[in-house]
Amino acid sequence: MKLLPIWFFCALGLLSFGTAHAETADSEQQIQIFSDKFDGDDVKQVAIYTGDVAVHQGTLEIHGNKLVLTVDPQGYRHAVMTPLKGKLVTFKQRRDQKTPGVEEWMHGKGNELTYDEKRNVLILTHRAEVARSENGVLKDESKGDKITYNLTHSTAIIDGNKAKGPSGRVSTVIAPRDSNMDAGKPLELQGSRRVSP
Repeated sequence: MKLLPIWFFCALGLLSFGTAHAETADSEQQIQIFSDKFDGDDVKQVAIYTGDVAVHQGTLEIHGNKLVLTVDPQGYRHAVMTPLKGKLVTFKQRRDQKTPGVEEWMHGKGNELTYDEKRNVLILTHRAEVARSENGVLKDESKGDKITYNLTHSTAIIDGNKAKGPSGRVSTVIAPRDSNMDAGKPLELQGSRRVSP
């Protein structure tokens, strides 16, 4: 059974707002998939993990309830992670350190996470969010109904959902620059939300 290449999981860290990338060492780590149940079919080229599914590779963690991995007749891989009803698929990954004393993490969530190798895209859908934190303080975030990241061109498209009215619009929050910020001490904005790394 062919499974996804290591860079699929690392690529999640590319959903970023700056120049730093996902933890480089992660790509050299083994991928571990944990679940309550596994069903594999080599003839149909399908692997299904169900029940509290967790994917780990270095600092990268992806959590959901069901992961379906398939390979089409042309050899292209396709993966879909879905959550329990009422929950969201989540991921987080540390980024390479660019400032001493500042630890950055990428966080993402959505109703579904899809990897399409043929188009070379990652897609988060329905209540999709990506965010960046520094030392546990939320800095940047984008929300939409669908976030599509093209791995070939390093481009992102965030779609809203007009049917949901004002709440269905795309939103992006970018932290202000602070030229007086001491190294390792991120700006604490009034009302800043903290996210656990």
